[in-house]
Amino acid sequence: MIAEIICVGTELLLGDILNTNAQYLSRRLADLGVSVFYQTVVGD
Repeated sequence: MIAEIICVGTELLLGDILNTNAQYLSRRLADLGVSVFYQTVVGD
């Protein structure tokens, strides 16, 4: 199974904060055998 993580936040796009939520989700999904092929960030 493959997955994409979509995160919303202009602060992520600008680099004001690190996207630790995507990192956490990627690790947890990998533990479940799900491969994350894409991480998309969109502004709000």
